[in-house]
Amino acid sequence: GANFAIAETGSVCVVESEGNGRMCLTLPDVLITVMGIEKILPRWEDLGVFMQLLPRSSTGERMNPYTSIWTGVHPGDGPQEFHIVLLDNGRTQVLGDSVGRQTLHCIRCSACINICPVYERTGGHAYGSVYPGPIGAILTPQLVGTEHTSSLPYASSLCGACYDVCPVKINIPEVLVHLRGRVVREQHTHVSGWLDPESIGMAGLAQVFGNRVTYEAAQAMGKLAQWPFVHEGYIENGPGPLGAWTAMRDLQAIPDQTFRQWWRERNRHDDNA
Repeated sequence: GANFAIAETGSVCVVESEGNGRMCLTLPDVLITVMGIEKILPRWEDLGVFMQLLPRSSTGERMNPYTSIWTGVHPGDGPQEFHIVLLDNGRTQVLGDSVGRQTLHCIRCSACINICPVYERTGGHAYGSVYPGPIGAILTPQLVGTEHTSSLPYASSLCGACYDVCPVKINIPEVLVHLRGRVVREQHTHVSGWLDPESIGMAGLAQVFGNRVTYEAAQAMGKLAQWPFVHEGYIENGPGPLGAWTAMRDLQAIPDQTFRQWWRERNRHDDNA
């Protein structure tokens, strides 16, 4: 593998902390480097920028301990054959997505992984890919498709911490929402997609929220229906589909007074004053 490659000189760069990569570079007679096409930098001078960003965002160091750069082979020293394999594997397709293409800016620093509360609690294996954490949640579905990775864009609270720490400013929450929309659209390309619980629920909510009369009626019924499950202002262990959701978190109870009621009462008091 490689961290970067320089198109101007044909050089390949490996950045590491332990020296194992350098050992693997010098021992074999035939060296084969496999790398994604997004790791290619245009000019040699561009490398300096990323050599400052990567260690600071990855391990908090001003400079990484080992940086190995090689260009071709040298007779009698190191590998005598060098082959480089540039891997596309769906990357050009990602490049065609105006929102998702920013994912390819990633320099694999792991800053988003270190800050992510979801990764902290689930670990890397839960993502089912070599790319864990927030970056894996947006990269893997784009590379392999959402058929088997449809849950990954939802593996986030959209807190935005990953975007704040990203040194190359990938808007991960934006891409997550974009991919969630893609998952929903792909589900709806099949007849069965219209019959899934999420689609039915969203269609019902659209009817309720789209009309003031039905919305206020739903609020009134919700106040009556929630009381067996309310404890200290929150709904715990809710009924039906809410059961799984409230098993891990509390849902704030519907207040006794709606905003419209409060607003009318406030204006009435102002008029009397």
